[in-house]
Amino acid sequence: MLVRPWRILAALTVATLAFTGLSVAAPVSAQAASSTFVLAAPSSVHLGSSATFGARWTTKGKAVNGVASLQRRVGTAWKKVATVHVVKGRATVAIKPTATATYRLHATGRTSATSKVTVVRNWLALAPATTSIKAGSAVTLSLRVYKAAKPVTRTVALQRLSGSKWSTIKTLVVSSKGTKVAVHPTATTSYRLAYMSLRSPARTVSVTRDWSALSFSATTLADSTATTTASVTWYTAGKKATGSIALQQRTGTGPWVTTANVKVVGGAGKTTVKPLVTRTYRLLAGKVASPAVKVSVRRVIPASFTIHGSGYGHGLGMSQYGAYAMARAGWTDDEIVEHYYKGGSIGSAVLPKAPLAVQVLGPGNGPTTSTTATVKGGTWRLLNAAGTTAAGTPGTTVPITVAVSGSNVQASVGGKAVVTSRTVRLQWESTDAYLPASTRTAYASVVGAQGTYRHGVLAFSVSGGSVNVVNELRLDDEYLYGLAEMPSGWGETANRGIEALKAQAVAGRSFALLAMSRVPADRACRCNLVDGVADQNFTGWSKESGTSSARWRAAVDATSGQALVVGGDVVAAYYFSSSGGSTLNGVDVWGTATSYLTATDDHWSLVAGTGNALTSWTASFTQAEAEKYFGVQDVVSISVATYAGGGMKTLTATTASGATTAKSGLADAMRIGLNAAATGTVRSPWVRSFTPVLPG
Repeated sequence: MLVRPWRILAALTVATLAFTGLSVAAPVSAQAASSTFVLAAPSSVHLGSSATFGARWTTKGKAVNGVASLQRRVGTAWKKVATVHVVKGRATVAIKPTATATYRLHATGRTSATSKVTVVRNWLALAPATTSIKAGSAVTLSLRVYKAAKPVTRTVALQRLSGSKWSTIKTLVVSSKGTKVAVHPTATTSYRLAYMSLRSPARTVSVTRDWSALSFSATTLADSTATTTASVTWYTAGKKATGSIALQQRTGTGPWVTTANVKVVGGAGKTTVKPLVTRTYRLLAGKVASPAVKVSVRRVIPASFTIHGSGYGHGLGMSQYGAYAMARAGWTDDEIVEHYYKGGSIGSAVLPKAPLAVQVLGPGNGPTTSTTATVKGGTWRLLNAAGTTAAGTPGTTVPITVAVSGSNVQASVGGKAVVTSRTVRLQWESTDAYLPASTRTAYASVVGAQGTYRHGVLAFSVSGGSVNVVNELRLDDEYLYGLAEMPSGWGETANRGIEALKAQAVAGRSFALLAMSRVPADRACRCNLVDGVADQNFTGWSKESGTSSARWRAAVDATSGQALVVGGDVVAAYYFSSSGGSTLNGVDVWGTATSYLTATDDHWSLVAGTGNALTSWTASFTQAEAEKYFGVQDVVSISVATYAGGGMKTLTATTASGATTAKSGLADAMRIGLNAAATGTVRSPWVRSFTPVLPG
């Protein structure tokens, strides 16, 4: 029988014999207490194979260096067969025994216990290709028969252990060149060969009865649109399984998530997967998981993009948060204005005698065919287009309903129509128009309007089939007192913030003056300005009477009659909330080159401590939105090119195929277009980047 080296070492251990050395000079008991002289030998060896003998030698617990002889007994004598050099108490030596014999170690005054080594001349060899398989797999057994150490042809029995008994499962002719046979165990099984009285050593093949395996038609995919077919093999209790098994996936080192339950019939099943990104897959049945398989995606198509930007507004002229930061740093209103409007300065303006007309409710607020006005804190009256008083009431608060009536408006009080006219005007106590000597504080409100109104007159008319409401009032104090473009509380910042409020008052006055000179009062809204961000944010008494409003009114009064002047002319002082670090050129925003509206450093917008929540912001841009916006499929990246000052100029999309397409335009038009296309709000032209968001 052929003995492998690992088998020899095991046999060495089993066959190790220790014997207390003998010597002439000392009694056996004394020698045993001080020395160990041991021979380790295999119990058997196949004829023609080497046998490795081991030696161990210590004296008084210390390893010995020395020379010993390996001896074989011949009759009653001992014959030396090898010299053993012991180093640090240990040694090995190999010989090829040709017959069964007894061996010992011998050194001066010492001999070990003897060991008998049997030489096997005839044996059977059985070797499985592997000792571990999965149910449903085969294992190949290699068979040979040896006689006098030479392979011969014989008919042998292949046996399997069932319980405690061996049973023959096949009778095989084993040639002298060896024979192979495949077996399909469904459970862990021990095999051996039998021929006459010879038996091979038993060989055990362990079988994994519960297992699954996963494979894919492709494990490298071009991009996120590609699919691959997953093939499933599943065995349970050693048999082909039928049922559903969980297909799980994970990205990177993230958690495993079940993505599908695959139907399996007769141990096999298939399903199609679309990884989107590089993922790892496995099967899970109970606690038994298959080996993981990685599917790589070369080019990932994002599910969406995160737009990163800064600031709020169009980017022309004065940055309001920037002005506030400059005021806090000690700059005056003159210096702030001159910084943001190149070549401009604060100068005197001729104020018109005509009132400023501000639309506070109209079609732009959403179509409405009626509204209700209420005066609080004083008496009021209604006038028709000819200026004739149609109705009035004492101080009691009485709602006035105003509704569309053809091309006219009709005002009703207490459910009764009191006046129908092309224009109906509402006047109230303690204004220039009605009882100006009164010291009472009366103000009006209109359902649907954003503010309340202390000054002037409210004019009701029809525009586009909707009720149109305009507040007619003086520009310099009445209108500006209600201009809600900058927080009044900024004026409380150690009295420095009021410089920003003063700069705002100058800008607001300039903007309104230009509107009065350029916009005819008889346009559709019958107004010079609207009260929203399209022009200037006007809330009237709500602003004038609000928290810290005294500071704002003081800023308006301190700059009375002052406006932005360039070359001796009053110009429109455009302004906005905050930038991404620089203002923009007028030609890049609206296409018109304007000398005083040029790209200017505005790091002030980004200064901490002003309360500006939009020094950075994000918005979501889905893949579907990107595809629609650019008119291409499978956008994988978006780059940004900018004008001077950082406003968007060109957005370039790259697709999964590597093709590119671009959209260009003026900065504000780019913001408006992107804002309309994106799920999130694009607040300014200062878009810095688009970060891909990978599919989930």
